[in-house]
Amino acid sequence: MEKTNGTILIVDDNQMTLELLEETLSPLNCKILPYTSSIKALEELKSTDVDVVLIDIIMPELDGFLFIEKFMTTHKNTAVVFVSGHPDCKNKARSYNMGSYTFIEKPFDVVALRAQINNILKLKKANDELLEEKEKLDCIFKYSSNEIILTDTDFNITNQNNKILTKSKNCMLNFIDILTHNKQIEAVNSLIRFANSKDNQTSFNVTINNKKYTKTIVSKIYKNSRHAGFLIIMDDRSEEVKIEEQREQFMETLTHDLTTPVRAEQRALELLYNGSFGMLQKEQKDIVKEILNSTRYMMHMTSNVLTKYKLDNNKFKIFKRAYSIKQCVECCLEKLNYLFEFENQTVRVKCNIKDDIFNFDEREIKRVLLNLLTNASECSPAGSTIYINITNKNEILKLSVKDEGQGIPQKLIKTLFDEKYCTKTRFKKVGSGMGLFIAKKIMEAHNGNLTVESQVGKGSTFTLTLPVEKPEKVNTSI
Repeated sequence: MEKTNGTILIVDDNQMTLELLEETLSPLNCKILPYTSSIKALEELKSTDVDVVLIDIIMPELDGFLFIEKFMTTHKNTAVVFVSGHPDCKNKARSYNMGSYTFIEKPFDVVALRAQINNILKLKKANDELLEEKEKLDCIFKYSSNEIILTDTDFNITNQNNKILTKSKNCMLNFIDILTHNKQIEAVNSLIRFANSKDNQTSFNVTINNKKYTKTIVSKIYKNSRHAGFLIIMDDRSEEVKIEEQREQFMETLTHDLTTPVRAEQRALELLYNGSFGMLQKEQKDIVKEILNSTRYMMHMTSNVLTKYKLDNNKFKIFKRAYSIKQCVECCLEKLNYLFEFENQTVRVKCNIKDDIFNFDEREIKRVLLNLLTNASECSPAGSTIYINITNKNEILKLSVKDEGQGIPQKLIKTLFDEKYCTKTRFKKVGSGMGLFIAKKIMEAHNGNLTVESQVGKGSTFTLTLPVEKPEKVNTSI
């Protein structure tokens, strides 16, 4: 039978005692190494793993104490048991001071001795498992690029590896004090709420020393089902943030460099189309109109690419200010006047609100309206009418754009605002395929919505809804 429960070394210069111990311990299913010579045991077992050593104290070559001193230099985790026929108090005290698990007196009880060694083997195994786990944790602490922190229930740091928090400034302090010192007040509030909640884990972003950007994960530690502290892991994202900032700067520079000349080209074409440099023939106006469409396409595409990039990377933000929704519509109609004129289309605006000034992102709402009006024009036949209706009911503004085009099949309406949906081929639109997707996201960022109603052959109505957020009135009284 394979010996699976460990290895026991027995060193005793008395051959009879050695054989008795070997016979007593054989039922434990361990590998037993018997030696009568302590020097020979030291020489032969330098690289042999031993779980328990039973050593006699009085021996002719090396006494038990000296043997253990030398043996433990190469076998630090071996359990030691002294066996002696001279159980005086000094020997017992010295044996325990040297780390002995127990002291066995000769003559010994066979059953009791076997039970004692069996328990020691179990303790040794549990000890080894704990040491192995500790070595793993020590390895993680040492080689992890993350900051790993252990705290008590009051966030006092009890252990850390100082990979992000420098030793000189942030070693063994209170973690909340560290966050406060770094002016991370939002993180402090989040941490306090988490500590008082029933949640077991939370995460937030933290900036350390104005240059270390980290994602911080905090987990509660339990011992015997009671909250005993916190495990905090700080993942350094500084390089990722730096790269992201560079990428965003590149995208903004690229779109700016593209739109500036295109905007100038568009304005020049509009002047040319409107006859500012002399009246054009119909064929010439047709050509200029097509070039204008292509120019507008470039403008929309570069703008949409930047907006899409910001949406994908959670960088998109709206900036509200007091503005007139009527003026917003009028500005969009003026920009697209050449388009309606070329198609001989009429735009009718019906506005049932008096106070039309409220807070919204005028630039982004214009982007939505330009998209809807352009689509309405290009989906409608020449000579048709486009209807704009503005209402305010229960402080919810509704602005609808209705066309007289061919309409949209019901099966396509469900996917109309999806990211990859494009009706360019079917409806001969000019666009990047992202316009309606971006328009809906802009409305959602305003806590509003963008919907559509349509029937084939009867046109389509796109309606944006927007909460009416009135600007604060300034008290001018003295």
